[in-house]
Amino acid sequence: MYKFAINRPITVLMLFLALVIFGLISAFSMSVNLFPNVSIPLIKITVETNGDLNYIESKITKEIENALSEIDSIKTINSASYDNFSITMVEFELDKDLEIAANDVRDKLGTLNLNANAKVEKVASDAGAAISLFIHSKSNDSVKLMQNVDEKIKPFLQRISGVGKIEDTAFLKPQIRIVLDPNLLEKYHLNAFEVAQMIKNQNFKQALGELENSKDTFLIKGYFEANSIKELEELRLMSGVFLKDVAKIIPLYEDKKQSAIYKDKEGVVLELGKITNYNTLQLITNVKNALVNLEQIIDEDLEINIIYDKSLNIHKHLFQVIIDMCIGIALTVMIVFLFLRNLSATLIACIAIPTSIISTFFIIDLLGYDLNRLTFIALTLSIGIFIDDAIVVIENIAKKIKTYPPLEAAFLGISEIGFSVLSISVVLLCVFIPISYMNSIPGLFFNTLGISVASGIAISFFVSILLIPSLSARFFNPKESKFYQKSEKIFEKIEQSYEKLLFVILKNKIKFILSSFAFIAFCFFLATKIGLDFLPMEDDSEFQIHLESKEDISLEAMQEKSLEILSWIKADEKVDYAYLLVAYDDAKDSTKAKIYVKLKALEKRKQRQSEIVAAYRENLQNSDLKIKVLEIPKIEGAGIEYPVQFLILGEDLNDIKQAAQKTKELLKSNENIVDIDDNLGAQKNEIGIYLNKEKAKKLDVNPQYLAMVLAHSFAGLNVGSMDNGNTKNDIVISFDKNYKQNLDSLKRIKIKNNQGQILDLISVVDIIYKQNIKSINRYNKNRSVKISAGVNGISLSEVQNLLISHSKELLSVGKNLNYAFSGFINLLDETVQGFVFSIILGVILIYLVLAALYESLILPLVIMITMPLAFAGTCVGLFLSGNNFSLFVLVAIILLFGMVGKNAILLVDLANKKCLEGNDGDAALIYAGKSRLRAILMTTFAMIFAMLPLAFSKGAGYEANSPMAIAVISGLISSTILTLLVVPALFKACFRLDSKLRKFYQRKKLD
Repeated sequence: MYKFAINRPITVLMLFLALVIFGLISAFSMSVNLFPNVSIPLIKITVETNGDLNYIESKITKEIENALSEIDSIKTINSASYDNFSITMVEFELDKDLEIAANDVRDKLGTLNLNANAKVEKVASDAGAAISLFIHSKSNDSVKLMQNVDEKIKPFLQRISGVGKIEDTAFLKPQIRIVLDPNLLEKYHLNAFEVAQMIKNQNFKQALGELENSKDTFLIKGYFEANSIKELEELRLMSGVFLKDVAKIIPLYEDKKQSAIYKDKEGVVLELGKITNYNTLQLITNVKNALVNLEQIIDEDLEINIIYDKSLNIHKHLFQVIIDMCIGIALTVMIVFLFLRNLSATLIACIAIPTSIISTFFIIDLLGYDLNRLTFIALTLSIGIFIDDAIVVIENIAKKIKTYPPLEAAFLGISEIGFSVLSISVVLLCVFIPISYMNSIPGLFFNTLGISVASGIAISFFVSILLIPSLSARFFNPKESKFYQKSEKIFEKIEQSYEKLLFVILKNKIKFILSSFAFIAFCFFLATKIGLDFLPMEDDSEFQIHLESKEDISLEAMQEKSLEILSWIKADEKVDYAYLLVAYDDAKDSTKAKIYVKLKALEKRKQRQSEIVAAYRENLQNSDLKIKVLEIPKIEGAGIEYPVQFLILGEDLNDIKQAAQKTKELLKSNENIVDIDDNLGAQKNEIGIYLNKEKAKKLDVNPQYLAMVLAHSFAGLNVGSMDNGNTKNDIVISFDKNYKQNLDSLKRIKIKNNQGQILDLISVVDIIYKQNIKSINRYNKNRSVKISAGVNGISLSEVQNLLISHSKELLSVGKNLNYAFSGFINLLDETVQGFVFSIILGVILIYLVLAALYESLILPLVIMITMPLAFAGTCVGLFLSGNNFSLFVLVAIILLFGMVGKNAILLVDLANKKCLEGNDGDAALIYAGKSRLRAILMTTFAMIFAMLPLAFSKGAGYEANSPMAIAVISGLISSTILTLLVVPALFKACFRLDSKLRKFYQRKKLD
C-alpha cells in the first residue's frame, strides 16, 4: 500500500480530491442546528369535557394512565387535571419510533369509554419555535385581526416549505355571540337554557334519509340553519317574541383567555415549528422571504414583526466556533513550522487539516447526522489529532531523506512509523465505539462528537499513510535554512536535558513512581471537590422571566401586574426588546405570564448574560407575584425549563404539600439555590352551588335542568354554527358580561320546575364562596408536587446530594411518600452512567487492540497509564479555573483519553523494538526518548495551541467551550510531562514481566 501511494501520486491525489469535493457539497447542503437533534419520543393527550377537578382526575386522567401503562417502552407519564380539562404527556424510550408510539396510544385510548374525545399529538423534540411572529392591528380592530390570522395568515404560513406545527397565543377564534339580557328574559319568562333549546331546534343541518330507484340514489338532507345574522335574529322563541327581542347577535370571537403584548400593542403571536429533520436555517430563510408576499395579501391595517429568530443564535455560535477553529489552525501551523523549521515539510503536514475536516462533512452526512455546534467544537478539538499522524510521518521521512533518495526515504519513513500511526488511530477509534451504545439524551451529544472525531481520524490516518508519503517523495525539500541550523542547537539542548533527566529517573524509579501515583491519587480526590452540571448557562443574549400570581386573579389583573414588570425591563439599556405572554400554557391559566427578553449583542454591553440574570433575580421583587428568571431551554419539548426539578410523590395531597414545603425550606437555606417554587399554583376562587335536595324534591325541580340553565347563562356554550364562506363559525350563547361580574347575577336567576312554575334559583340552592386547588399533577401514576429551582454559584450535583441526604427527613411527614428527579438534574445520572460506561468499555477495547497489535499482555498497560495521568491534569485544570464537570467537559475527557495514548505509543513502540533487538531496557528507553521527544512535543503543542482560542475566547458559547478546552489542555499537559517521565520508569520492569509471560504462549513462528 505504501509503494502504491508513492508510485501512483495522481491516483492518490484524485482520491482525496474527490473526498474534499463531496465534503464541500455536504457542508453546504446538510441541515444546520445549534445542538444535535435530540429525538425524544413524546406524545401529548388532551381531553376537554364537562367535569370538576376530582371527576377529571378519577374518570379521565387515571383511566388514560392505566391504559397507557400497558404500552411498552414508556419512560415517564406526566399528567395534570383541571376543571373540564386533562393533559397527559408520555415520554418513551429514545429507541421508540414516534409514529408507532402514537399508534399504540391511539389503540389503547380506543378501548376506553371516556365520554369525551381524546386528542393525541406527536411532540417532536425540535417542536419548539424556530421563528415567532407578532401580528397586530394598527387601529386596534380585533375582529379584522382575528379574521386575517384565521383565514389568510395561518393558511399562508402553513404552505411555506419546512413549516410544521404553528402554535398561536392570544388568537381568538371567530364566533357568533348571542348575548342575552337577563332583564328581557325575565320579562318574557324565559331562561338561557330554553332559548338555547329553541335555537337548536330551529337552526341545524341534518341528513334525513335517501331515495333510491333502479337508476339513481338521492340523499335527503335538511337545511334548516340560518345563513345570516338577520335570519338568526328572526328566530321565533314564542308567539310575538323573537331572538332579537332578548339578545344581541354579534359577529365577534371567543372569550379572551390569553394576551400577547409587544411594543405596547396587543396582538397575536404565531410560533412556527419545523418539520422533523428539516434544516432550521432554511426554514427561517423561507419564512422571511415569504413575509414580503404575505404582507401584500393581508389588510393594510395589520403589521407583522419577527420577535424570535432562532437562526441568530445558531449563526452566532457557529460563527464563533468556526473563527476559533481557524485561529486554532493558524496556531497549529505556526507550532509545526517552529518545530520542523522547514516550509515544505510544514505545508505538506498541514494538508492533513483541511483534507480531514472537509472530508469529515461527507462521512457524517452519509451517516445521517446534521451540522451543529458540537460538530465544529469536535473538529476544533481534533485539529491537533488530524495533523498529529502527518507530523509523525513527515518527521520520520525527514530523518531518512538525509541519507536516502526521496522516494526511498518516503517509503522507509512510512514503513518504519506506519505501525505506530495505525496503533494511534485504532486507539483513538476505540474510545468512541462505546458511545454508540449510549441510548440516552446525553448519549446523543456524546455520539455527535464521537462520530465527528472518528470520521476525521479515519480520514487523517489515510492522509498520513497515503497522501503525505506521496507528496514528501516529490516536494519535500531537505535543505536546512539558517534558521534551522541556529535553532537546532536549542532542540539538541532540550534532548540532552531530557536524557539527563531520564538517567536520574531511571536511578530513582520507585521513588518517582510512588510520588507520581500519590499525585494521581490527590487529583482523583480533587475530583470529588469539583461540581457536576449538565449544561452551563451561556450568553445567548436572551432569557425568559416566568411570573405567577400568588392569588387567583383575572386575565386583566394579571396583565396589568405583568406590564409593570415589562416596563421595568424595557427601561434597561442592556435590553434590545421584550414581549409579554399572559396565560401562555395549555391550560390557559390566567395567573401565569411569561416575558421573553432579548438582550443587546454581547459587544454592545459590559455584563454577560449570567450577571444580568443574577441582577434581575435580585432586583425583580413583587409582593403579589412569584418571579423566576430562566434561560431559554436548550432541549425543547422535554420539559427541561428549570435546572432543578424535585418531585414529591404519593396519594395524600396534604402529606405531599407538607413534604413540598419542607423541601422548599431546605433549598432556601442555601443562598445559591434561587427561584424556588412549586407547581401547586394559586388557590382558585370558587362559588359552590349546593342543591338543597329536600326543597328541590318538594318543589319538583330537576337538578339537570337547573345545571343547564346556569351553564347556558354563564359558561358560553355552543348552540350551533353558521356558514361563513369557506369556514363555519360557532354560535355561542351566554349572558352579557355586565351580568356575569358578581354574586348578584346568580341570585337573580329564575328557573322552572317540572310543572312550569317559575322559581328563584336561591329557593332550592345554597351559594357558598370558597377556595380550592386549581389542578392535580401526577407523575408515573402518583399524585405529585414538583419543586423547581435554579442555581447560581452551586453545581447541580451539590443540589442533588443535598436533597438525597435529607430525603428521609423530607418524606417523614406522611405515609407512602416517595421522590423523583426530573429536568437537567435527572439527566446528571444518565450523563455520569454513560460516561463511566464509555470509559470502562473504551479502556477494555483499547487494551484488547493494543494487546493484539503488540502481541503482549503487559505493554498495553504501560501505554494506558496515560489515561489516569490525563484525568489528573483535567481535575487540576478545572479546579484552578473554577469550572465544574459538565456534559461538554465529559465529552472532551473521552476525546482526551484517546489523544493521550499516542505519546506513550510512540515511546513504547520504539523502546520495545530496541529491546527485542537485544538492547538493555534503560538504553532502549533513552534512545526511544531522545528519538521521539520532538514528535511528542510537537504534536502535543499542536493540539494545545489548536484549542487555545476555545479556552480563552470570550465570544458566544464561551461558558461551555472554555471548560471543555481547559479540561483537554490541562490533561494533555499533565499526561505529556508524566508520560515522558513515568512510562520510562515503568517500562523496564514491565518489559521483563512481559518477557516472562511470553514464555508461556510464544513459540517459534511458522515460516
